[in-house]
Amino acid sequence: MRLKLRELRKNNNLTQEEIGKILNMTQSTYQTYENNRALPNLENLIKLADYYNVSLDYICNHKTPYQQDLDYLDENDKTIIELCKQLNEVNKIKALTFISGLVAGQ
Repeated sequence: MRLKLRELRKNNNLTQEEIGKILNMTQSTYQTYENNRALPNLENLIKLADYYNVSLDYICNHKTPYQQDLDYLDENDKTIIELCKQLNEVNKIKALTFISGLVAGQ
């Protein structure tokens, strides 16, 4: 499993030593995680996810089939899909009818 620890740390302008302190471990122990020579325990993965404000899936570089299918979409497309997922069945049909009309009118 290849974790996104280095990417997250560098994007936040932190050193391995600083992250080690957050996790209450030495820099060298943290370095083994970042270099994929060992995996952090679940408690430390949760601490990192909370610290960086990301999901465990993101840190673990895991994508569900649903997420993989949406990689090509822009942010507006993703927002539309997320909003539609929140609709009840009756309103989904209304939204589909409305969107179909918009597309037909282009």
